[in-house]
Amino acid sequence: MSFPRRRSSRIAFNAFYFLIYFYYFYFLGVKVVGRIQTKDRPLIIVANHRSFNDPPALGTLVYSVRHSNEVHALAKSELFEIHPIFSRILRILHSIPLQRDGLDLSAISHTLELLKKGDYIIIFPEGTRNKTKDLLEGKPGAGYLALKSKAKVIPVFIKNSDKSFITQLLRINRMEIRFGEAIELPDMRPNSANSRLATQIMMKEIGALDD
Repeated sequence: MSFPRRRSSRIAFNAFYFLIYFYYFYFLGVKVVGRIQTKDRPLIIVANHRSFNDPPALGTLVYSVRHSNEVHALAKSELFEIHPIFSRILRILHSIPLQRDGLDLSAISHTLELLKKGDYIIIFPEGTRNKTKDLLEGKPGAGYLALKSKAKVIPVFIKNSDKSFITQLLRINRMEIRFGEAIELPDMRPNSANSRLATQIMMKEIGALDD
């Protein structure tokens, strides 16, 4: 009885994926620098976060080069409360609601299960849209997930996603997505101190991709 529902969800996902990918990479002409240079599974992609453009652009890009893998993104739970239709779209696009206040054990457990399956997880360690010039301090949850799952980590720097629509459309401030080389974190226990250290390593690698 669940097969038609799964098929319907897959059709809806493909439709949203096509529209989002076309919007960013053809209409706005988002520039991609580098690529995911490993086929290892599981894999965590970590990126800076400046705009609402970041999750859909990065998510569809990662899926476009990894069709055989499910791609998920952690998203703040407040987004799922905006409207039931918007919440449904987020779930169709494989977003995982995350409570930012305190430790969301349910989201962490679910994400670890997905990583165990070999899925790809996109995380924005800053935890919120950053409106400053410098990167914010990353949240230790990203480091914990990487250490616990022993996943490789791909750093990504997203540039100009916070610029106005018209300047992006005219390619004056063209949005860029820059991939770095895979990070192999030290073999450490996933405790609090090591999780913070792992996240610091991630943020340093993300920052190194900036101009």
